[in-house]
Amino acid sequence: MGRFFKAFFATLFILIILFIGSIGFFILKNHIENPSDFFNEILNDSSGRETFLLIGVDSKDRNSTETLNGIRSDTIMVVSMDTHTGQTSMVSVPRDTYAAIEGHGKQKINHAYHFGGPELTLQTVNNALGTDIRYYVVMDYEFVKKVTDIVGGVNVDVPIDMEYNDEYSDPPLHINLKKGPQNLNGDEAIQFLRFRKGYANQDLGRVEAQQQFAGAFLDRLKEPKTLLKAPLLLQAYEQYTNTDLPFSSVVKIGKNVGSFSLDNISTSTLPGVPGYRNKISYFFLNDDDTDALLRELHIKGE
Repeated sequence: MGRFFKAFFATLFILIILFIGSIGFFILKNHIENPSDFFNEILNDSSGRETFLLIGVDSKDRNSTETLNGIRSDTIMVVSMDTHTGQTSMVSVPRDTYAAIEGHGKQKINHAYHFGGPELTLQTVNNALGTDIRYYVVMDYEFVKKVTDIVGGVNVDVPIDMEYNDEYSDPPLHINLKKGPQNLNGDEAIQFLRFRKGYANQDLGRVEAQQQFAGAFLDRLKEPKTLLKAPLLLQAYEQYTNTDLPFSSVVKIGKNVGSFSLDNISTSTLPGVPGYRNKISYFFLNDDDTDALLRELHIKGE
């Protein structure tokens, strides 16, 4: 499931958090009796940037560090948005990155979630990158299925007949979609997004299909009738995420939903090389190149 989650799933999450933030801005602006302090913080946004760690975990037990046995983060991404322009950078942290985990020595960075949940994962990432990221968001793939159903499905043109079955996939994968324009519900959306084999141009075809879905999903969010679904989207956000990101930060992000486009999102991966240590495969960061990238994206200060 980690391959499915990565940059594309993170993109959908950004679209949802933009929408939720914009709804929160509207509601608070019109219903808070004394909103001055809150809106002074929102409107006088001196830093102009919101940064958090997005952690993908394929587990229903993400809300408790007491149930972390065997759970590791599928995906770790640093997300940083310019709240004035909406420009968003998403930087993947390879889950095999060799890093020091407090109390557990040096090992793969995704093991931090197993030992101490999102708090230890955030601490480990900050120590490894020399950053000061304050917040985290943990979520799983069911979020995509849920929000797709809430908005009434997503209209896409399925490029080819999609048929594939894998009982051993986690979760089991059963894909059966016919070529042509159609409205995909949540379960069908997962099938469409997870389909890999059969494209004439292979991975490029899958990327194009995902981009088509993301664009159609954004169009759905911008429809006036979707405003009526705001309470359900908020409920899905609460149900499928675990976060310490302040609501004021979500609202700052949501100010840009009206003018936001997929062109605002850029993705990259921390530079480094794969290798072995003690016969175990790891990803070793290039510290200088990593530092330069994080500074260029304004994730790390001068």
